[in-house]
Amino acid sequence: MKSCIADKTEPARQVRTSAWHHLFSLATTPEQLERVAELLPKWRDARRTFRPATPEKFARRCAELHCPQLALKVFGDHSKYGLDLTLEAARPLLHALHLEHPLQDTITLTALFGVYKLPPVSSDLVCSALVLTACFKHATEESLAVARALVPGLQSLLEKTDARAMALRDEDHGKPADKEKRWLAWTLKKIERALQGQEMDVSWLRQWRVASGYADYTGLE
Repeated sequence: MKSCIADKTEPARQVRTSAWHHLFSLATTPEQLERVAELLPKWRDARRTFRPATPEKFARRCAELHCPQLALKVFGDHSKYGLDLTLEAARPLLHALHLEHPLQDTITLTALFGVYKLPPVSSDLVCSALVLTACFKHATEESLAVARALVPGLQSLLEKTDARAMALRDEDHGKPADKEKRWLAWTLKKIERALQGQEMDVSWLRQWRVASGYADYTGLE
């Protein structure tokens, strides 16, 4: 595939854009996925474009293989790799980074929202909850200050979001949107505990969690 990507003169040998998704799925180790990522500049140099779903597919595979920092490297160097960060790609990366990596990686990813002209993290419920959880988890004086500053925004987002529409449904299990709801259910639980530890009001959060059914969620993440 590498030679096909690099060759601009043989249109008959052009690779389908969907081939990237296949290559991502074939990678079973971070090292293999990194080798695939190093082919991305060849695609850009050949003046080919990626499918809208490709950034999300790449980000999710990085998360699955426990190498979200590879995705952070790729999205952090658009001039080299040419892959645009999307909101759909950012959510699984934030989830993976907040679980296993330094807070600075989460902050670096949130900074890319402005670079790619995405809506602010504070305007997206899933992203906001993930960042808040990361800040509370690391529990430094600075991160706790950031977390407390983000709480009013989370409260406002929940007030604007129909709790019943966010309920988990068995028929959606395994779909990306279902995974994001489960991340939200688990992070909101952790945020409520953290707020209680900070002796802050949690009635608004508890009420929303009960209304959405998240208060009964027992998943691990």
